[in-house]
Amino acid sequence: MFTKKELAALVPRTIFERGRAYYEDDEAVGSIRQQGDVFTAKVRGTATYRVSLQIRATGPPEIQCNCPYDYGPVCKHGIALGLAVLGLVADAGIIAQPAPPEKRSKAEKSAHILKGAWARTSDKQKLAFLRQLLAQKPKQLRRFLAAFEFDEKALAKLPAQPHYVARPTTAPTQRPAPRRPLSLAEQAQQLLEQQRGPELLPLVLALNWLQNPPAHDSYTLPYLLGEAARFQPEATLDAVMERFEGFLEDKSLRNYLLYSRLVACLKALALLPALTQQVQLFASELMQQYRPLRTLQTSLGRAGFVIIAPEEATGLPLKPLKRPPGSDVKAGLPKRRPKPETAALPPKRRGRPRKDA
Repeated sequence: MFTKKELAALVPRTIFERGRAYYEDDEAVGSIRQQGDVFTAKVRGTATYRVSLQIRATGPPEIQCNCPYDYGPVCKHGIALGLAVLGLVADAGIIAQPAPPEKRSKAEKSAHILKGAWARTSDKQKLAFLRQLLAQKPKQLRRFLAAFEFDEKALAKLPAQPHYVARPTTAPTQRPAPRRPLSLAEQAQQLLEQQRGPELLPLVLALNWLQNPPAHDSYTLPYLLGEAARFQPEATLDAVMERFEGFLEDKSLRNYLLYSRLVACLKALALLPALTQQVQLFASELMQQYRPLRTLQTSLGRAGFVIIAPEEATGLPLKPLKRPPGSDVKAGLPKRRPKPETAALPPKRRGRPRKDA
């Protein structure tokens, strides 16, 4: 059975901490099913993902998840399932031993070996090997021509392709290969390794948060904001509130992309204990201010945010109610304005007016 230390060695510390936060959330990891040495469960994050964990004879387990995380072999959802399996084994006393290797026939063993070798070979290597094999095996060449319906006699009459011989030249000077620009996650990791955490927030603020398709995936922005909040919690939250409030004021930007980015960023900041209550209050204010936006209300509700009422429970000063000018504070009715005093006018004469001579 693997240990917690072996599980933590699979991912960076930040990913392990986020996975542990999912594990500590009672609703994140669903029911765990065991079949031999394989444990499967659904883990709910930004969406619901299927995660499987297979125990090995020695060392850490093999974890797979269908989420789009591509910065390493194991994601935070896999860490959450691994911690849940360790807790299940500790509580229930389940001993999960790796299943013995299956007995395969000779054909099945060959197919398994071919599948593994094929997945680990590039297309260029496959084509080079096939070309060499067909050149050395005339029978295999005829089978190749028959499989793709080539006419051997017609191919034999085709002129040979010219063979170009390169002119002898002096040894070319080796130029250094251009360096690949660092991705956003790599830049952030570099800043963390160099203990330059306060520089994360300016890096995030320079991005286009609503670019579609994004230069970064939808999980990088919340991750960078969560890392920046560890060094500058108040400044990061203020920046997030100011930017998303500006986005929501522009009616042309109100769409599902904006709402999903907003919810993902708020969830990332809410994981920080120092910001959990403030994020809840901000989400509550958005839900009250934008009640007609049903999609926004649904997205925030699915993420666990609710309208906080009454406001006295938050411990914050009450906001003054805005009343239209001329309203009566006591009765809640508009005041009656006195009619302006005008001089009495003579009654109008009925009938057709007289024409002057």
